[in-house]
Amino acid sequence: MTEREFTLKHIFTDVEKFEKYQRLCSPREDHFGIGWYICIKKEDEHLGMYLYTNVTGNQEIHTNFILRIFSKNKEKTHSQSCSKLFKNNGNDWDNWGWLKFIEWRTLEDEYLDDGKLEVEIHVKINKMIGFPEETNEFPRKDLRSFGEDMKQFSDVTLKVKKRKFYISKLYLSSHSPYFATLFLGRFQESEKSEIELKDVNPQDFQYYLEVLHLENGIDDYTVQGILLVADMYDTPIIVKKCEEFLLEKSKKGMKKKLELAGNYRMEGLKKQCLDEIKSKADIRSVIPADPMEMDKEILAELLKKSLDSN
Repeated sequence: MTEREFTLKHIFTDVEKFEKYQRLCSPREDHFGIGWYICIKKEDEHLGMYLYTNVTGNQEIHTNFILRIFSKNKEKTHSQSCSKLFKNNGNDWDNWGWLKFIEWRTLEDEYLDDGKLEVEIHVKINKMIGFPEETNEFPRKDLRSFGEDMKQFSDVTLKVKKRKFYISKLYLSSHSPYFATLFLGRFQESEKSEIELKDVNPQDFQYYLEVLHLENGIDDYTVQGILLVADMYDTPIIVKKCEEFLLEKSKKGMKKKLELAGNYRMEGLKKQCLDEIKSKADIRSVIPADPMEMDKEILAELLKKSLDSN
């Protein structure tokens, strides 16, 4: 069964300056066709922390999630976990979390690093109700197998969490300097028949491998995960293919395209988006809740456009 799991990560700044009931939210991320973000709030003498997702109509999302905060250098963690059914409660966004996640004094003494707080939420979706089954909002079927049936044609096994991928060292190395160094360099891993890859989602890695093996697997559901893996493993040919899709076929909104263009240095997509932004209303529509999260060059261009429109 295809995994429906993802992790939201964000570093909040100036948390020590929070006033009572002040709140901050991370930028929205799209996973499985749904928007998600983290929100923190000073609740009296505690820190409140919440997960938000957008559900409409009769939609339901059944989840398990774990929320963690990290101290400096990740020497210490504090976490809470729960099961939650997200559904439409009259608003586009439903949320769940903890009013008293941690005492404020403990937060300041043990977890803030120069006012910064590192937060992570790992979400596992168990069931989604009220969503169209035949759209790219949902995990599609794999286009190519890299499982046990390919073992006889491979010379290395890549383990991503509990999933194993049987692949060719030379093929990956020819497209990725990262894998060329890993497989062919003078490292201990180059002699191993099985290598574990960390900090990557196995389904995103599946989609990445499909595109690398010339399958037409980029769509609005898969593109962000593929970009993340391609960037992590230094695979410019995949980034270029994703950019071509976003330029020519994607139905994602301008704000999301501009975010991806900045995050993954896609200059063609960046230019297309900026050329289409004409008015102050257009500028406001693409600015995230925290403008400091935006690529600095894009932010500068938007500021220039704003000044020119006066």
